[in-house]
Amino acid sequence: MNKINIIFSNQIVAEDLAQQINRCLGNECVEISEPDKTSELVIIDDDEHKAKITAAKFAELPIVLFSSGLETSEYADVVVRKPFRLYDFLTALKNKTLLPKIRRKECLNFKEYSLYPIKKEIVSAISGKVFKLTEKEVAILKYLYLNASEISEKEELLENVWGYSAEVTTHTVETHIYRLRQKVEQDGGSQLIITENNGYRLNI
Repeated sequence: MNKINIIFSNQIVAEDLAQQINRCLGNECVEISEPDKTSELVIIDDDEHKAKITAAKFAELPIVLFSSGLETSEYADVVVRKPFRLYDFLTALKNKTLLPKIRRKECLNFKEYSLYPIKKEIVSAISGKVFKLTEKEVAILKYLYLNASEISEKEELLENVWGYSAEVTTHTVETHIYRLRQKVEQDGGSQLIITENNGYRLNI
């Protein structure tokens, strides 16, 4: 990565993070400044308003927001909850696994539906209705969308959406998908998810 900008209110913390990132990536790529058209990534500390301004000015620029309170943000591609392990963050940055496959600006379209992952909304072009989704419902749809060419088994969804939590079973998956269908398919909407061979696929 050629240029990373970091925007922190604490200059000492900013300088320390810049040093850590440069050491991790093996080059001097970090600038403690506002981004410009040559920037490839911006990291913002606990300032969603600044993320909003940056997203409006640089629509294509990936934004990472460190936050002590937010889980997601409409203006950031990644929200890193504080406190966090710096080693894990640097490893993800170095291995290029930090940014999601689906960016904040992207809308996923299938059938008459438009899914806005960051806003946690799905819109029906037939009814014009906007349905609010839970984080798990968004995660299910995103996973099925990214694997639309094949059937996703219940156990696969458990691993990738719930992370095999001890209290979660395949019945949990079934319940979430049933409620998701009930919510979105009302008023004559097209079938959203198809059940097939003990698994599910998105109705593309």
